[in-house]
Amino acid sequence: MMQRQAWWIGFLALAFVAACSRTIEAPEPNLVIAPDDFVVLPCHQVASQTPCALIVAGGKRVLFGAPTGAATSLANADLEQLDAILLFSLRASDIEGLDDVRNQSWRAGRDSPLLTVGPAGVQDFVTAINKAYEQPDALRVVEDGIPPGGFDAAVLKANTAAPGQVVFDTGDLRIERLSDGYLIFYEQSEPVALLLCGGASRPEAGAVISCADDGPDIIWPIAEPIFIESW
Repeated sequence: MMQRQAWWIGFLALAFVAACSRTIEAPEPNLVIAPDDFVVLPCHQVASQTPCALIVAGGKRVLFGAPTGAATSLANADLEQLDAILLFSLRASDIEGLDDVRNQSWRAGRDSPLLTVGPAGVQDFVTAINKAYEQPDALRVVEDGIPPGGFDAAVLKANTAAPGQVVFDTGDLRIERLSDGYLIFYEQSEPVALLLCGGASRPEAGAVISCADDGPDIIWPIAEPIFIESW
């Protein structure tokens, strides 16, 4: 138990140092997104190819990847309405901003536990985060009052995903886990694949965002919002 606590304290310290050393751009201030739009928004990780994007489709908001600075890249309304976080891996570069997304989205008014999908091991990781913040959550309530979404909304809710599994489905928006990323379908739009750097998955049709610079892929990090319908 002491080893796990020591590991987690070290992780938080590293995440804090990393957060202080990165330059993060502000979210798009005047971007207009219609209720039926399908948009890929950047996380503004301009100095890194770490995968990170916010998908907005049919009024749903799903964050892919949680590197350092991911929460800072999101507008307050997006944090409040965040429906899920889908992790690419449990490597430090992909998850070191997860606790910040958890805390900032709760403070913004998220009103239910936040679904957090990832590979094997995500349950233990999420449990450790929730445990680490039990006391800080209580202190925040004492000092600042209960956030609009309520006390129970603070926690993350983990779901392990295997390749080929549908991990998010609202009828119009469906997301499948790939071996190295996620494949997103929204109504009649072409699908979009978000892949880890070095990922080999290639859907038969649709757009691909990856690190491959020798083909038609869009390259991480994306710099501008991408409206899928316009392609």
